[in-house]
Amino acid sequence: MMSDIASSVFGVIGMVVFSFWFLLTIAFQKNNRLSRLTTRFDRFTLIPKWSFFTPDPGASNYHFVYRSRDKETSFSPWLELNLSPRGILYPLWNPRKRYREGMIELFQLLALSSINSSTDRLQFTAPYIILLDVARKRLGGSLSAQALYQFALIETRGPSGASVPLVRFYSLTHPVS
Repeated sequence: MMSDIASSVFGVIGMVVFSFWFLLTIAFQKNNRLSRLTTRFDRFTLIPKWSFFTPDPGASNYHFVYRSRDKETSFSPWLELNLSPRGILYPLWNPRKRYREGMIELFQLLALSSINSSTDRLQFTAPYIILLDVARKRLGGSLSAQALYQFALIETRGPSGASVPLVRFYSLTHPVS
């Protein structure tokens, strides 16, 4: 009888503590006056922030766009590779997650490499060649043997459409064959 009462009291206390901890965790995700107060009193960092690995995670959205042209025509409109098609089962089943993460890693490598290298040297790096091949495959059989194609990396910050797109990199034009 006494152990049943003790276990139910400890169960209620545990639920209250973890519920309070969960609510604090949600409340302190934004950088505001309340979250700065937490850093003063949370010496053991018991209230987590979802920025474990970087100070500003997921702040940028990367877009991979590509286009083509035949010898006698002008460039086609830019087409975008949709890296994260989201369906209703996305939180549970996401088989393209590794592909998406690999593409984002290539974007970041290429953007960083473009800072220190000329485009002539950059076109022989692995990220450039892989992304060029992705663009060629996405354009597929719609290209003639004399066609040229090109890709670009665009960065936006915040939610979709919240900022002006910034061109981080654009490739040279390359022949299909």
